[in-house]
Amino acid sequence: MYHHPDIGMKVPENPGFKFYLGLSIFVASFFMLPIGLILKGFATTHFMKGLVLGLFWISAPIMKITSIAVLGKPSYLWINYQIRCFFHRVAMPHKVSLARYNFGLVLFVLPFLPNYLISFMPHLLPDSQLLRYFIVILADAIFLASLFVLGGDFWDKLRALFIFTAKARFEDENGQTLAN
Repeated sequence: MYHHPDIGMKVPENPGFKFYLGLSIFVASFFMLPIGLILKGFATTHFMKGLVLGLFWISAPIMKITSIAVLGKPSYLWINYQIRCFFHRVAMPHKVSLARYNFGLVLFVLPFLPNYLISFMPHLLPDSQLLRYFIVILADAIFLASLFVLGGDFWDKLRALFIFTAKARFEDENGQTLAN
């Protein structure tokens, strides 16, 4: 095992066959009840229908517990490591291009338009309440997506809005701080 410098944890070994076997059992457990419902239709007596449905119904949680036992601690450490690496790649600040930043700003400001229309000019929106809900939910989703498009440096800018002593620092293309 070697130490991953970015996320600050040791890289566990891939558990191999046990990991894939445990994962297969876990995924298969989700299909047990639907399979039982289908097979119940082939049973002729009420007792057989109840027995088939009961067996498939109880087998799902048993399979989940079995999958956890098969996976074991090495698989848990492997999954934990993979999740941390994923979130490190996604959530940590990265430099974004000017085009991506401008596109993110458009996405950031665009959702204010439907909210403005609903508040001050509701006659411009469709009469359907369901369609209005859809527009508002879509606007919120676009707003949240814009925060990820803008990148980690923008998260720091938003955070600075809530810190009283925070100051803006302007830099030129070379990274030199400009005088105020």
